[in-house]
Amino acid sequence: MKTCKIIKNNQRLILLLVYTVLSAVWAYIFIIKTDTLYNKSVFGKPLFYIDWITTLCFIVLVHIGVYSRHYFIVGISTLFLFLFLSEISYFIYYGEVISTGVLDSIIDTTSNEVFSMSKQVLIIIGPAFIATTLILFIFRKIIAAKFKSIIPFFFYIIIYIIALFIVTVITTDSSLNNDIKRGYYKGSANLLRFTHPVVVGNLSYLLASFASTNIYSSTNEIEKFNEAILLPPNKPDNDLVVLIMGEASLVTRYSTYGYHKQTTPLMTNIFSQNGACIIQNSHSAAAFTRDSLPLTLSFNIPESDDNLFNNKSIIEMAKFNHYKTYWLASPLQGIKDSFETKYGFIARKSDVVTFGEDRHDIHLSELLEKTLQQDNSPKKFIFVHLRGSHQPYENYDEIDKQALPDAEKYDLTIHHTDRTVKALYDVINKYSDNYTLIYTSDHGEIVNVGHGVNNTNVDQFLIPFMFISTNDRYNCQFIESFRNPTGYLSGLMNKYILSNLLGYNVDQTILNKEKNNDRVFMPDGSVMPFLKFYNND
Repeated sequence: MKTCKIIKNNQRLILLLVYTVLSAVWAYIFIIKTDTLYNKSVFGKPLFYIDWITTLCFIVLVHIGVYSRHYFIVGISTLFLFLFLSEISYFIYYGEVISTGVLDSIIDTTSNEVFSMSKQVLIIIGPAFIATTLILFIFRKIIAAKFKSIIPFFFYIIIYIIALFIVTVITTDSSLNNDIKRGYYKGSANLLRFTHPVVVGNLSYLLASFASTNIYSSTNEIEKFNEAILLPPNKPDNDLVVLIMGEASLVTRYSTYGYHKQTTPLMTNIFSQNGACIIQNSHSAAAFTRDSLPLTLSFNIPESDDNLFNNKSIIEMAKFNHYKTYWLASPLQGIKDSFETKYGFIARKSDVVTFGEDRHDIHLSELLEKTLQQDNSPKKFIFVHLRGSHQPYENYDEIDKQALPDAEKYDLTIHHTDRTVKALYDVINKYSDNYTLIYTSDHGEIVNVGHGVNNTNVDQFLIPFMFISTNDRYNCQFIESFRNPTGYLSGLMNKYILSNLLGYNVDQTILNKEKNNDRVFMPDGSVMPFLKFYNND
């Protein structure tokens, strides 16, 4: 009996030591990967020790819960263990901790996107499930050590309460207070993630993200124009303005931009004509669609969503200046039925929102032709959202495989996009002789990895930008005038380019200020100067 007690005590001591080391390692990883200390010493900051304590308490409480006599507690503890191991699996696979962008995408993602990302999800949760099963077997069959719950539970709850109090104090006198009044709770919940970096912090953020989607449900027209827009607008020069937005399209995979395989011969021909431009050195403003589209189609800025709710979007501005507005998209780019997403908030302001019936983008030209055939409105602004090269890289057909028989799947999707843009261009030419067309992408792609999952790889921001207009006023010099001093054309300039195309003048002082402030919205929710990010890659 005494020997068994000694064995249990030794197991308890060894486990506590293992848990302590694991907690310290995870706290260190979380802090350096979220850059919360802005490159200052990790060990000299109280936050590291707070995260260490809460992580240790979490692990010990899960251990205690697994041995509970109550099945509910055992089930919850097992779920928490699985979620923690999934976070570790995610870090091992991507080299990053789960960011707020990834958590937001979980809430905003449609069922089609969930299915398309199933392979990546299985890569993360598969090992976590196996590890969870193995650990539970070891706990039940080999380890007999138990801990008392009072001490870890006390410390965990006390720190959580203190964190909530600090959040409350901070939000009283800051922009977060306006967010909360508007029904947007994610900013506050994100602060809790910094003190509880394991499972509970992320679950708190997911709950806040879910509760915040109602702020995107309003259908009321916004009356106020952004301060950069000079009123009244001019009579528009363009009868038809079309923005084709690609998806996850990495510019270095385009033969138009020098890639060794002929992935985009058709676009090369289209945008090499008179009145057309192939723009070099372009980057997106964000690595997620949910963030990038609002930064293009509204006066949203990386630092704040206030302008999304306070200023007219590009679509509303088009309607104000007598354009009929269309949102056409691949069925796999569908928006939730409630439209309660950030870019769904913009999309629903369109006069017509329509999704194609075939999953391949090439058929969107049929939808566009149907639209132009049936509508005799003199002015139209059409946004076309492609499936493009989104994982799992299946947006291609036999024609693409025959054209590039030895190409990898990602390159086939780029070739399919090339054919799609050509088909859309042919329809536009057929029905209009006074148009302007832009092709770009919402963000780039880390090929065979994804996007929005890594704070160090610039590929997820490098995108194509191509332009053609029948109006001499809108030439290559017009586009180049929006290039910033660093030499890049930022996705943040899209809103100003579109404003001009739709008949609006822009305050040059405000425009220059934005051009001189080239920054990107990072996957972890931070904002960074693009050149600093690019040079650190």
